[in-house]
Amino acid sequence: MFTVVLAFYIVFAWQLGADIGSSADTESNALIDAYRQAQYMPEPDRSAVQAQLRSYAARVSDTEWGLLAQGEADPRTAEIIATVRDDFAALPVTDTVSQYTRENGLSDMRVVDENHRSRVDLATSSDPFNDVLLGATIVAAVLMVAFPLLVGISARPTNLAVLGMLAFMVGTTIFLSIQLTHPLDGLFGVGPDAFGEALDQMQPAQ
Repeated sequence: MFTVVLAFYIVFAWQLGADIGSSADTESNALIDAYRQAQYMPEPDRSAVQAQLRSYAARVSDTEWGLLAQGEADPRTAEIIATVRDDFAALPVTDTVSQYTRENGLSDMRVVDENHRSRVDLATSSDPFNDVLLGATIVAAVLMVAFPLLVGISARPTNLAVLGMLAFMVGTTIFLSIQLTHPLDGLFGVGPDAFGEALDQMQPAQ
């Protein structure tokens, strides 16, 4: 029972972190592409949009990620997305280049928005199924350690050593399982590295 429930829990809990990481990677890549599209905008729009995109990456990395780890969303990031999207939409189409910039910029910001919302939903929403699996895992672990005591295991040193080792292994497993409930700041948490790397690539030309 312990092994089966634990296996299901690890698969689903690990997948949550993987989904957040995948959304973050796709979001940051679209952010970089939008930054590169903005270089074809006329001034002062170019500088304004690129500054907003850098601000977005820094905001996610420095502020929003920590808030999401606490189950809270950051409305400022959504505001930046809306502002940049409006700037691309307002770009006058006077030639092929401006048309291409407008269309691709809007497409990139759509990807940013979709993956941002997905990332926020995954990080802030509760999953009763995973909670039930974790609870069942803990109960099964307790029963696994308690069973030898219930059936009357002798107090021989060998038996006590084996029981102690079993309790240690099961306790460690439960500790690691609980860490999986923190996909953003736990032992196996996904960090905002993708946005830090994006920010490095979006530095203004010297």
